[in-house]
Amino acid sequence: MDILKTALMEMCRKKKKSFFYPDLIIQEMYPEDWTHFYPELALLIASLLQGSTIELEGQPSEDLFKDIVNRTIKIRCLGKPKS
Repeated sequence: MDILKTALMEMCRKKKKSFFYPDLIIQEMYPEDWTHFYPELALLIASLLQGSTIELEGQPSEDLFKDIVNRTIKIRCLGKPKS
């Protein structure tokens, strides 16, 4: 999951303070098989939310996995990601 977190932080640097769909990260990393990585992405997003590293935009439900798959939420990093 460290590679996924690094990719998320890189996307935060690219997007600066803009919100973006979390699945863009796995689509960029794995252009052909990205849908297989939704579970790991959901775990990472949940962890980063608990750590107040990211914030959500949209109407989150009880099921973060479905929110990511259905693109009902966007994320952005709080603060400047470390290099």
